[in-house]
Amino acid sequence: MIKLKKFPVSGAQGEVLNWSMGLFLAFSAVNLADHWTSSPNEGQSMFTEAFASLQSNNGIQIAEAVLLLSTKLVMWEILRRNLKKNSHFFLQLSVIILMVLNTILTVATCLPTIHTGAEGSMMIEVGETSRLLSHFVASCYTVATLVQIGLGIGLFRKFAGMIRCYGASLFLCPLLSTLCSMSYYYIYNNVGGVSMTDIITYGTIATLISFVLTELLPFILLRKSMTTED
Repeated sequence: MIKLKKFPVSGAQGEVLNWSMGLFLAFSAVNLADHWTSSPNEGQSMFTEAFASLQSNNGIQIAEAVLLLSTKLVMWEILRRNLKKNSHFFLQLSVIILMVLNTILTVATCLPTIHTGAEGSMMIEVGETSRLLSHFVASCYTVATLVQIGLGIGLFRKFAGMIRCYGASLFLCPLLSTLCSMSYYYIYNNVGGVSMTDIITYGTIATLISFVLTELLPFILLRKSMTTED
């Protein structure tokens, strides 16, 4: 039996994928820049400080998170339809679970951290809510990672070509990202004679590598795994 190398999509779906991919790359770049600029401070240039001030607005952050999630959901939905068309029920179910979990994670990270109430009980309520929310997010993230690995293995086994490459990225990229982070923490905690400047540089490199491996590469390969029908 010949294994499918690329999913055929209609011209309309191809246009939607292209727009989603473009917006995904744009919002991902903004998120990465936000990570580096952080909050505004006196040592930043005027442009960087203005960008950091804009990004520190909660409404802007929520809008970015929602739009970034939307681009992912669109691409996953087209993948799900192709898996359904090819009668891969469990792989299709894995994509649905990923979509639901990522939506939950986005909503959880956008929830306000301040609650109204009596001044004396506010800190206890906020602390307890934050703790429960952190555990919930960690659990969802763990389940999402396991589902993603299972989906990747399934795609790797059932298909060929770019679809197989995309499947491989779903379980290899998290592994490589983890190894990269472990290397950075090893240098930070165990290697002597490393200056703080070097530590910051290594941290920036590790962040960039993890960003490429866990965010950019899988979705780029997902787009490459689909071709527009003539």
